[in-house]
Amino acid sequence: MKTVKCALKTRLASVSVLVLVSLLAPVSSMAQIENPSGQPRKQVQFVPNVPNVVNPGENEFQRESHYLSFLGSYIAESPNSASAYYAAIDPTNAKANFPDWLKKAGFIGQTSDWNPSGPQLFACDQPGCNYPKLNPDGTPRYGPNIINTDSHAIVLNAADLGFVRNQFIRCVDPANAKSTNPCAARNPKIYTYLENYPVAPFSGVVVGTDPPFTCSGPSGGVVESVVSCFPTLSGYPTDPEATAAIQSAISRPFGVKWKNGKLVPIDTARIADVAFEWAPPVGNPNSSTRFGQLYAYQVGNDASGKITETLDYGPNFDQAKIVDFQAGGFNQLTINAATDKFAPNLDGVGFKQHPGVCLVCHGGAPAFVPTGGPYPRAGNINGFRFLPLDNANLLFPTVAFQVTTALPAGFTHDFTLDAQERQIREYNIAVLKTVPTYAETDDQGTARVPHLREVILGWYEGFPGDTTMSNPKQNPLFIPKGWREAPNGPAPNGAEALYKEVVGPSCRSCHFNRELSLDFGTYANFHQESDLQQLSFLGSCKQDNNANPNAKFMPLALLTFVRFWETQNGTTHVLTGGTTLSNEVDRLARDFHFSSVQGYCNTHP
Repeated sequence: MKTVKCALKTRLASVSVLVLVSLLAPVSSMAQIENPSGQPRKQVQFVPNVPNVVNPGENEFQRESHYLSFLGSYIAESPNSASAYYAAIDPTNAKANFPDWLKKAGFIGQTSDWNPSGPQLFACDQPGCNYPKLNPDGTPRYGPNIINTDSHAIVLNAADLGFVRNQFIRCVDPANAKSTNPCAARNPKIYTYLENYPVAPFSGVVVGTDPPFTCSGPSGGVVESVVSCFPTLSGYPTDPEATAAIQSAISRPFGVKWKNGKLVPIDTARIADVAFEWAPPVGNPNSSTRFGQLYAYQVGNDASGKITETLDYGPNFDQAKIVDFQAGGFNQLTINAATDKFAPNLDGVGFKQHPGVCLVCHGGAPAFVPTGGPYPRAGNINGFRFLPLDNANLLFPTVAFQVTTALPAGFTHDFTLDAQERQIREYNIAVLKTVPTYAETDDQGTARVPHLREVILGWYEGFPGDTTMSNPKQNPLFIPKGWREAPNGPAPNGAEALYKEVVGPSCRSCHFNRELSLDFGTYANFHQESDLQQLSFLGSCKQDNNANPNAKFMPLALLTFVRFWETQNGTTHVLTGGTTLSNEVDRLARDFHFSSVQGYCNTHP
């Protein structure tokens, strides 16, 4: 039997993020909320039909390892392995601070050009940029608050991350430093980074509350209207919430405020910076070898309020929030904020170590690291790739908006999908450089390129079979050949709908970068003998007191898991591009010849 090792998407989150209610309370939890007008009380049900997979008898280590974890398949990562990884890819700590990484990657000319807050200017050769990428003499254009990039996009990844992502990508042609199109080079170096901003402050506001309604569960507060409470209680924010969150993020708020006599971070401030390289080994910068390297920077404030962006824990980190699992005899993390590298709390139920926290979706597997290191192969992790901008799984502002800070004439305020299509295409062209070009034969005997390569090319087909990405706009309804029904392909009736309604929104973001045997590039590959049914359905059959403390679940990202099950309660979601999600779990169960997920549970008590 083939085992589906992992399929998850990371959600970088602050160490104080609320644990999702579905993990803390039975799905039947009801909040009795008073109406301010004196009318009968309203009932607000929290995440109905989402399985509660936490057994009250399990320990903290078991609870945190249900999601976003390689545990069970690989040796557990630890502060030791994270430190060894950074020592391998950055042995001199030259990139320990985010502005230093930006300078070395070429996004800024000098660290003093970087401003960690406030609107930025973009030097790139795409619509919406303020300046050309290059000066007249062919050198990169730099200056205060200017980001030199090949592409910029700001999106809300509602499907699996739950954050606004302000992201950039930049290519360097090693054969021509002054190339006007370095991402088209044969073997460029590629650098990308993401600023992650919260959405919750814009989706948790309820008018007329006393005491405040926080979207963390029943509170007894007075409520006149309930919004989505994304990502705590809903799989998607509303359009106004998404637009407000993106508008805030493009303004890049940061800093601290006084509250109860002390400095505290601004609620809408940036959560973390994540950087990726497709570059040669640090010891041989002229090598033609390219492999993925990644960095996670904690964004915080020191005691004086100064913004810090560092691979290490910030000076204001609250170590009391960390559970010492080793003290309890469990095989997991002990984090010392004074000495260890930043381990993001991705989903509110546990700190996830680098690099595995990113590998689960970017490909590859964490390595065994002996105490003290070194990290194997100098940090070269086979299978690491970049991830594309998948419009169907993103949200965008529905209208153009104003940025309040004064900027030069010509600065665009339009970050709608239509306005960003060219930028997104350029981003995905660069991502494609990290994906193998050759075809291999999968376990079902089909010779094909990786699922990710076929889909990126298919998104931008100008005509059937076009591989030049001539269409400037992404087609979110593209169906890979192995998923097409007769007479256009080998898949059975219903496969195309299954791909669009289940695999695309709930599986492919991470399976894109799994090995060919598990990348779900064809219907046969998805439908192979595996434990997919158990991982997808069993959480519903054995929840609460019967939940297995050692179990993992698909989708293995907490937010994706909630949205996957949320559609079972009559909730429908319409993706960018028009695909409607409804009863995803039953839809998948029927494909495995069960009447519904309950039909599966009836045969697997």
